[in-house]
Amino acid sequence: MIRLPRAALLIVAGMAAFRIAVASHIPLTEDESYYWAWSRHLALGYVDHPPMVAWLIALTAPFGSSELAIRLPFIACEAFAAIALGYTAIVLTGNARAGAAAAVIFALIPQTRMIIGEALPDGPYLLFWSLSLLFAARAASRMRTADMILLGISLAGALLSRAFGFSLLTGVLIFSLLPAQGRMWRQGFWIAPVIAVVLYMPFVYWNATHGWVNFSFTIYREAYENFSAAHLLVLSTFRFALEAAAFLIATYLLTVRRRYDLLACTALPLPLLLIVLSFFEGVESYWLLGPFASLCVALGIAYANFPLLWKRLAAAVWIVPAAYAMFVVTLLSLPQPVQASLLRASNEKPKSLFYSAVYAYAPLARDVRGLLKNGNAIVMTDKFEIASELLYQGNIESTVVSGIGRKQWAMWQRGSGPARYLVVLNEPPGRDPAVMRSVAKECSAIHDGPTLRYAFAGPPVTMFYTKWCDR
Repeated sequence: MIRLPRAALLIVAGMAAFRIAVASHIPLTEDESYYWAWSRHLALGYVDHPPMVAWLIALTAPFGSSELAIRLPFIACEAFAAIALGYTAIVLTGNARAGAAAAVIFALIPQTRMIIGEALPDGPYLLFWSLSLLFAARAASRMRTADMILLGISLAGALLSRAFGFSLLTGVLIFSLLPAQGRMWRQGFWIAPVIAVVLYMPFVYWNATHGWVNFSFTIYREAYENFSAAHLLVLSTFRFALEAAAFLIATYLLTVRRRYDLLACTALPLPLLLIVLSFFEGVESYWLLGPFASLCVALGIAYANFPLLWKRLAAAVWIVPAAYAMFVVTLLSLPQPVQASLLRASNEKPKSLFYSAVYAYAPLARDVRGLLKNGNAIVMTDKFEIASELLYQGNIESTVVSGIGRKQWAMWQRGSGPARYLVVLNEPPGRDPAVMRSVAKECSAIHDGPTLRYAFAGPPVTMFYTKWCDR
């Protein structure tokens, strides 16, 4: 079998080393701490997502709960996904240079969340998507039972990582039904979807025994509104629309016209669905990451056939934003005094690059623990982000009274609750009356608490508002 060139493997390994170097110096984001909280309550499913993200975090529990330990499996997922995409290109073309280009393009995706290697569902989702492409390509070319089995396991992994895994399953099934692949089912391709369904059934069972809460959340995550082109004017949706348009053009030119059917079938279903959905509600551009893994293979194949001048131009177009993203991540990983000095030296012009609310949670946890020490009380909040960060940073128990995480947190609550709550909000209490009504349902009396302010390396300031709630 043709191997990936050593240079490509070194770049993938170098990116993994960079992620390891910065991962321990950047605090966990709110989503990461939320999934870490899941890993303390291992289950076959969760309200917001399938369980793979929690299972991966739990693997590192014996090594502690540092940022690096939590992120390490996800850094590995990104590295192995790049390698799998490289080998997919080799299977499809027999060209090692195409494989090298595909692996490097994926490894250098200019997105800070991936540059850091954040502990998010996207890590295993992209790994299993990439492995599914590899095993599907091998299954179509070799018709070996082992590839069918591995494809089924990979498809199940994608399904258990993100609900978007169904678009991958759909694409692979469409590919297998094309006239050119008519012999696949006769040669045992049915093994793959059967294995995927069998491995997915425990998650279905969990949903069935929990009121179908995850499936309901996934389908009705946001209230669908009337069809309107005005929804495209929302910034995140508008950005998605631009990226989706470019994505579809590139996919057509590089997969459909060039008859790379596997790549076309797996890259197109999800963007087309999201484009329709964007006329009803907000969508995010990073939802295209799975299909982009398929496009990376096509981009690598195209790059290998470019003339030298075009190769240099294409490399510059991709490397420059990747280098910028790495530069930003490097700045975020610097100690606070260094960041403060750099800000002062630049008249605080790049402060938006440095500051994030995640820097505020460690001191917030310290101050909240000090407020709680003199009474039988726990925290009440309206945000799972606050509850999970306080749990991670200070082992502080919370109850969540509204928002996305309320149902998940309620599954973990035991007992009748304390005599008193410390309400912690990141917006003034009067800004959202519905939140205070939820708080008031639990309280016989509400008293003002201190307003807590935090800055990291200078402005801006993150503020938290507190109140005491007597039951």
